[in-house]
Amino acid sequence: MSSQRVWALAALLTAATGARAQTPDCHLALRGRIEEADTHEPLAYANVYVREAGRGAMTDENGFYSIADLCEGTTYTIEVSHIECAHETRLVKLTENATVDFHLVHSAELKEVIVTEKAVAPKPMQAEITVSHADLEAAKGVNLGEAVKKLPGVTTLNTGATIAKPVIQGLHSNRIAIVSGGTAIEGQQWGSEHAPEIDPFAADRISVVKGAAAVRYGTGALAGAVVLEPAPLREKPGIGGWLALGGFSNGWGGVASGAADWHLPHKSLTFRLQGTLKHAGNLRAPDYFLGNTGNAERNISGMAGWKSGRWKHQVSASQFNQRLGVLRASHIGNTTDLEKAIQSDVPLNNRDEFTWRIGRPRQQIQHNLLKYRLVNRLSQTWKLTGDYAFQFNHRREYDAHAPLSDPRDLLQKPQISFRIWTNELNAALEHSPIRHWQGAVGAQAKQQLNYVSKGGFIPDYLALGGGIWATERWRRYPTPWEFEFGARYDYRWNHVTDTVGSLRRLNEKVVFHNFSGTAGAIYHFSERWSATLHTGLATRPPHVNELFARGVHHASATFEEGDPGLVPERAWNTSLTAERKGRPLEAQVTIFRNQIRDFIYLNPRLEPVLTVRGAFPAYDYRQANAVLQGLDGQA
Repeated sequence: MSSQRVWALAALLTAATGARAQTPDCHLALRGRIEEADTHEPLAYANVYVREAGRGAMTDENGFYSIADLCEGTTYTIEVSHIECAHETRLVKLTENATVDFHLVHSAELKEVIVTEKAVAPKPMQAEITVSHADLEAAKGVNLGEAVKKLPGVTTLNTGATIAKPVIQGLHSNRIAIVSGGTAIEGQQWGSEHAPEIDPFAADRISVVKGAAAVRYGTGALAGAVVLEPAPLREKPGIGGWLALGGFSNGWGGVASGAADWHLPHKSLTFRLQGTLKHAGNLRAPDYFLGNTGNAERNISGMAGWKSGRWKHQVSASQFNQRLGVLRASHIGNTTDLEKAIQSDVPLNNRDEFTWRIGRPRQQIQHNLLKYRLVNRLSQTWKLTGDYAFQFNHRREYDAHAPLSDPRDLLQKPQISFRIWTNELNAALEHSPIRHWQGAVGAQAKQQLNYVSKGGFIPDYLALGGGIWATERWRRYPTPWEFEFGARYDYRWNHVTDTVGSLRRLNEKVVFHNFSGTAGAIYHFSERWSATLHTGLATRPPHVNELFARGVHHASATFEEGDPGLVPERAWNTSLTAERKGRPLEAQVTIFRNQIRDFIYLNPRLEPVLTVRGAFPAYDYRQANAVLQGLDGQA
């Protein structure tokens, strides 16, 4: 090779090397984490934009981001934004792979955001139906039973015309949970004539969950639950409210209810005050008035809420007061009169006149509820909720005849008095979808004291208990399937002691372990058509009245006796629901089968019992296997 060619080749290699040395290295990566400046919590879905590169990335649920293929030696303008925070811009010169974190300041000057569409909540696995707005408004002035009885699968159990309680697919009382604002109402629910102590005017939405719901609401939801939800507190500064009036031709009664909401300006604090007054006189049958069947209510409730950083607080208090007249003719003096009353076409010893006065026999019930709730959004994925609830229920029952005693003030005192105190703590940790799974775990602790100061029909008792539960749901679009699983364990310890005036000498300790489980699946045939299969196992321990009751059940005018040998009920509930949504037809049909082992019921005796209060039909608590099955639907 000639010397000229050698020099030419050397020059070419030198030029190529120089050109390669001048080409920048564009294989660097910029990574980091974006946090809220005050709380150092990760900010999910924040935008990170590299202006010179014309591209960017979005942070994941833990606040991390990564942008690849950036060039060495280049100074980039990094713009970071998040909907809840002030934006930040920073210049970054890359000489190697770099980690750059950002701390965004929460903005207090965000413009108003108006949400015009609600997020689609997961469809419940159990058959669940909601009272329509029109039916709810029409029935608010009556009682809770009347508000839900138009729903398929739901009826009412009436004691006269003033006491009604919901029946879900054939079961009622302490087999149904009455849940108000997330708290199960704890009252004297062991009697069929004990109506729920609820003011329907305080609820903005009422729904009924059919089937074993013990995993969600505890052992009292063996047959389902009636769930009442108040309206959200006012979000905009200012004052608002409503007023409702109603009247009844039978009983010539009326009801008035109203509420006022107030949101303080420039603060997160908001209030609500709500109250109801109701009064009605004697009801009328087609040919005569029913003596002493009037009723009266005075209810009041209040709620306050505020925010502090990531914490949300809510305090609520309510008092329910009710006075119910019991038909005077239902109390019979002896067995001969009892037989005559059963055969008579009209009530014997009935006072056929109209009056608003409520005399003997009657019931007076007061229920007090105080609740505090806090919610902390731990992150975009996790949320912690805690509740404390205190309840005091006082039931007084007055016999048909005042006691013959002195001084005179004793004449105004009840013959039967029940008082029950309940303290309850709940905690739940919920998570948003993680790899298509969404669910929660929780724990509950409860203390309950029941004191019978008069009457002795049921004994005094102290109950301590607790429970743990977990639910998980799998959803993955566009897969048409959804699956849900849940489990719960409850422990209950009862110490039963003597009652005032009782001839018994009770000092019993009773312990129950209760397990519940649920599984369900939904198949979406289309956006409108779906089918749901749900099965659940629920356990209900016998109530103290079913174990140890002995005496006259005043309001139902019966003599009842419990059985200490009763064991818990175990129900296996399965349902299949087909549903169509959208116009022109919305329909839901449910086929159910509820198989209950050791079902507890009242068995009538052949002969009535004669007591110092008169003659009464007699019943004993027994157990047997039972099956409730059927079909219900609406269109």
